[in-house]
Amino acid sequence: MPSLTVIVQLGLVVAVFVMLMLSSAVMVYAERKVAAFIQQREGPNRVGPKGLFQPFADVIKLMFKEELRPGGADTVLFLLAPVISATAAFAAFAVVPFGAATTFFGLLPEPIKLQVADVNVAVLVVFAITSMSVYGIVLAGWSSNSKYSLLGGLRSASQMISYELSYGLALASVLVIANSLSLTDIVNHQSGYWLGFIPKWFVVVQPVGFLIFMISGVAETNRAPFDFPEAEQELVAGYHTEYSSMAFAMFFLAEYINMVTVSAVATDLFLGGWHGPFLPESLGWIWFLVKISALLFFYIWMRWTLPRYRYDQLMQFGWKILLPLAVLNLLVTAAGVILLGA
Repeated sequence: MPSLTVIVQLGLVVAVFVMLMLSSAVMVYAERKVAAFIQQREGPNRVGPKGLFQPFADVIKLMFKEELRPGGADTVLFLLAPVISATAAFAAFAVVPFGAATTFFGLLPEPIKLQVADVNVAVLVVFAITSMSVYGIVLAGWSSNSKYSLLGGLRSASQMISYELSYGLALASVLVIANSLSLTDIVNHQSGYWLGFIPKWFVVVQPVGFLIFMISGVAETNRAPFDFPEAEQELVAGYHTEYSSMAFAMFFLAEYINMVTVSAVATDLFLGGWHGPFLPESLGWIWFLVKISALLFFYIWMRWTLPRYRYDQLMQFGWKILLPLAVLNLLVTAAGVILLGA
């Protein structure tokens, strides 16, 4: 018979999977409601109270839609592309801690970590897996045998290369201070206060790194104003132009889960993870959810506020502004650590 701790750990895995699935539904609803608020309209209001069941109605609709495939498409790669995108999105969250170790109010004989897998190089794992998600988009564009889809896939690849460097350098600035690749260690490094009231969050000492990380994260997840792989005005729908039914839904599922993952990693790296005032550490996951929600609102707010850049502006901003700024930030951080002996 498996021990109670093993059963709880398996239950945690299932719970994380279900919560990620539900988070995409919540994000679809929130995106529509926030967009409606910004545009001074009501948004979903028919299916369920205040339109709460609209995301589930969308899923049911997609499930019953016919799945179409272009005659000249590469069948295997065409079907594999959305699976790769969704799998990478789920896998990346596996190493993200979202709360302190707990016994669930004494129900367990020993504390269990609120994390699917505790890896001492979690930062590298997240970085590697999120980089893999672009393969799904590129394969979708190439296998569709459509010029619009192909252009969307190529844009996604060049965008990933351009912003992955700044993304990694922003991560490195935190690693230099924390001296660890473990997300749990990095969060624990941010516990406590300076002068009794200033949280020891890395965003306080790394505001530029946080800004670079979030901008690169938006570009990595192909969200507006960096949504060039889709670019409806130019590419119809970009890499997923030829997709329908649940294959189409899997791309959007991956996009929203990637948004959650980027926000969760940003919370662990810069915003103190589950640390916060007024609540005991065992309820720190509440603070974690609050911080993630704030960052996700920022995601949606940006989409419905800022216009899309031109593609040449995207490249120039990534290579000529963001990358030099990230390098300078890392050098200043390293010099500060050496001089202060941190």
